[in-house]
Amino acid sequence: MAVAAQTRVRPRSRTAQRAITGYLFLLPALVLMALFTFYPFAQGLTLSFQEWDGVGRNTPFVGLANYQRVLADTIFWVSMGNAAIFGVVGFVLGNILSLGMAVAVNNVRRGATFYRVAYYLPGVFSVVVVGMMFAWILQGSIGILNRGLAAVGLEWLQNRWLTDPGTALPSVALVYVWYHWGFGFLLFLAGLQGVARELYEAASIDGAGAWARFRYITVPQLMPVTTIVSVLTLLGALQIFGTVQVLTNGGPGYLTEVPTLRIYKEGFQFHRFGVAAAMSVVFGAILMSLALLQIWIGRRADGEAE
Repeated sequence: MAVAAQTRVRPRSRTAQRAITGYLFLLPALVLMALFTFYPFAQGLTLSFQEWDGVGRNTPFVGLANYQRVLADTIFWVSMGNAAIFGVVGFVLGNILSLGMAVAVNNVRRGATFYRVAYYLPGVFSVVVVGMMFAWILQGSIGILNRGLAAVGLEWLQNRWLTDPGTALPSVALVYVWYHWGFGFLLFLAGLQGVARELYEAASIDGAGAWARFRYITVPQLMPVTTIVSVLTLLGALQIFGTVQVLTNGGPGYLTEVPTLRIYKEGFQFHRFGVAAAMSVVFGAILMSLALLQIWIGRRADGEAE
């Protein structure tokens, strides 16, 4: 009887030990998240109900006054509209280009390593370097783009790309897509290399063309990767900051202003940290809602594909 009781207890004790070991491994990451994620979030949420100039110790409680100022701030909502444009361009154009390049590189037999490096190369540059480089390329009077257009007889296409109200936002959006397409390209390429070749061979034997193989094999097989890339691309585009600050700093006027830049200006230029915190809370809630919605849509599409 005693031996039987011991054999029943040992598996439970081993399970408990494994669970404790697992929690101990998770503990350092949990502590770091508490220090650098949860605590700053709580501080920011508290600050959104207070008024603070960033210097003094006096932080009076103002209730919902900061949120009322945010709701009445037309520039903030203009920046939200610009962020939506960046999100759509990054989500649609960025993902289409990344997927197209990944499919092309996955099918080439020579020079695949070169193309992988070349397509991912923009992502290794600093955002400041990229901004300064394209500011020089797109400059109105001495920019390389305008000089190239003149060299091929297309002077009528020359423009002040970053200062013209009609071209400033599209120019910054295209620079953003160029800078970030390597991230999606690598993930799509990794996903394509996990698709079984036998599926394509069987489809070819059945007479399926290139488009049919892409539509009925590649797209369903890549659905989990597409969900991840889409969520990260959309959130990255909505949180764009460095590219806009270096290229236009939100101008001309507020035509390329984005929420992150608006929050930065409220806090560090106008010293209204309470309003900046309230903007951060509103913007963060919108981002979280979009991410959850996109994950839900991706899971439904993934389930239908299976």
